[in-house]
Amino acid sequence: MDTAFLKDSGDLAALLQAADVDDLDALVDYITDNGSGRVALAKEVRERFVTCKNARNYRESDRGAIASELLLFGGNTMANLFRGGKGVSYTELVGDVGTHLKATYAKGANAATIEEAILSKLYDDAVSKMTPEERQRYTADMDMFGDAKAAAHSAGFPVSRAYVMSAAVANAMASTLIGRGLPLSASVIASRSAGLFLGPFGIALSSVWTIAELASAAYRVTVPCVIQIAHIRQKSIRRALECQCSKCTKINTPEAKFCSECGNPMPQRPAPSTSLVASAF
Repeated sequence: MDTAFLKDSGDLAALLQAADVDDLDALVDYITDNGSGRVALAKEVRERFVTCKNARNYRESDRGAIASELLLFGGNTMANLFRGGKGVSYTELVGDVGTHLKATYAKGANAATIEEAILSKLYDDAVSKMTPEERQRYTADMDMFGDAKAAAHSAGFPVSRAYVMSAAVANAMASTLIGRGLPLSASVIASRSAGLFLGPFGIALSSVWTIAELASAAYRVTVPCVIQIAHIRQKSIRRALECQCSKCTKINTPEAKFCSECGNPMPQRPAPSTSLVASAF
């Protein structure tokens, strides 16, 4: 699998090379306003992205184009002219979204750290809107998850707290803005954490943001896209951990039965992803 994204969390193009088609489809819907187009989006760009979505096929160049277009939304038109039409850096973009959402993170934090701060802020805001009984239930569910290195295991595979939060927040955002949920790991669906994606939690989380909070044309794109990208990152990290040899730590291809470095048997991967539909929220 492509693991270049692990080297620099600010390299958005590298991360999108590792993204699943369903997750790229969500980004396309956010960028193109569900295919309707936006004033700041060139017609040919919209048509290109919609064609990729309809064909369910994103070439390397298409994934790079999605990254480039999103970075353009992160800077205003005049500023982009002085940047040579390249837009802002992803770290700058995610920092702007973090500031807009009032997330707390240290100055100079990298993109992945800011993403996690955003997820935590939105998650905590949603939990604060629950009844005491609901809050106790969801807090207990989240307490079963540690960090990625000390992750609890569901169906024999690591499921980190950051991954669960990213899936919960991204699903609520997608259900609210594009009318559908996102594919989730079968091992997460089967675990106690499945409750995080249903009922009161989804309702509370989707009420965290309002139309007013996304009033700016740019924020209507950058806020949901950053949340979706945060989920893509956590999903890709989880996949890399699943493909990592327990003996020599080499990351193998998903279909490998034995480690290509030391020959150690690789564990079987979980069943295919299961989608949560918007009605679940």
